[in-house]
Amino acid sequence: MAAHHVITALLVATALAACGMNESGNLTATKFGDLSHPAERGSPTDALRTACGSGAVTEAGAVIKRRPYLQQVTTTSAVIGWVSTAPAGEHVDVTLPDGTPVFTTVGTSEAVGVRSADEHQMWAHLEGLTPATTYCYAVANGAPLAERTGFRTAPAADDAKPVRFMAFGDSGGGGSDQYALLEQMLAFPYELIIHTGDVAYDDGTIDQFEDNVFGVYADLFGNLPFFPAAGNHDYNTMQGAPFRDVFSLPGDNGEKWYSYDWGRVHFVALDTESDYATQAEWLEADLAKTTLPWKILYLHRPLYSSGEHGSDMPLRTLLAPILEKHGVQLVLAGHDHDYERMVPQQGVAYVVTGGGGRGTRDVGSSSFTAFSDEVIHFVYVEVGLDELVLHAIDATGVEFDSMSVPRG
Repeated sequence: MAAHHVITALLVATALAACGMNESGNLTATKFGDLSHPAERGSPTDALRTACGSGAVTEAGAVIKRRPYLQQVTTTSAVIGWVSTAPAGEHVDVTLPDGTPVFTTVGTSEAVGVRSADEHQMWAHLEGLTPATTYCYAVANGAPLAERTGFRTAPAADDAKPVRFMAFGDSGGGGSDQYALLEQMLAFPYELIIHTGDVAYDDGTIDQFEDNVFGVYADLFGNLPFFPAAGNHDYNTMQGAPFRDVFSLPGDNGEKWYSYDWGRVHFVALDTESDYATQAEWLEADLAKTTLPWKILYLHRPLYSSGEHGSDMPLRTLLAPILEKHGVQLVLAGHDHDYERMVPQQGVAYVVTGGGGRGTRDVGSSSFTAFSDEVIHFVYVEVGLDELVLHAIDATGVEFDSMSVPRG
């Protein structure tokens, strides 16, 4: 190794040590919590791909610079995004698994959220769908431009099947830990993906979204909807403009904070880099309107944490009474690069899941801590009629903690 490379490596290692981050995070858990609720295993995407096949992609597909990805899936609609250098005439063909045509939707083009002047952010809005139904789709323009694959619409509120989702945070650095965790993410049968912020490191640039987010998770995002909350690193470029450009998120709050329903669950995503008071007022009204039995909130900065950043006390003071008043059962956060499960606070379960692949940092324990560890991980959550079960999975696929939450 050349001398300047040795010096560079030493400087990087020193800088990482100084900020408390491991150069490579802890892939395996060093201790174990509650293991009384083992998780069901199975691919989240295999059934959709088998149902829809792959289809043939010609050389014309070279114009696709970001593979198609799912956004805003509801019981009756979905949004599909992609990036192309030849947008004119590009469309999405939608069929049932048996090949029966449903409709064709022409994509709309935007000159934002892209790397170069010859690229275009494309969006196709699919409407009139049926709940809990598998649809196949392909981006085409005379010939297929991306492989044919599938997605499933959200279940109705009265659907008796459990709602299963995957959550993680502080992930998009493009390192080996992120890829190791991805391999395990492909082994659990969830229906949607949520993110607790810091999606693209270090600064939330378009290049970082392309390389460290879409370049890593393309196989998941083509089949499963992704609902992220913004983190502080996502705001480092133009106050989060690239984050809002590359994603199509619900609601009318500038894609900063929003809510949506999936089966019996009402999800709320907050933006901890924006005005707290405005969001608290909105949150109060949003939770007052929902009639669903399960309410789950996620955001970047934690209300409770024993990690490096610690608890966001102004946020806790403002939000905790609202969450308690409206019976929110689970709050997921990131920011601290660790896993921490709290003792329930006034009936609300709080979990920090910030070990999505961008290294780990020291985590201690507090009077409110039930279990904590410095480990690369994600959480897989199953929401039944009367019980929610959260499973914490490390980057070798080992379940190292779990938690059961009653509906209340």
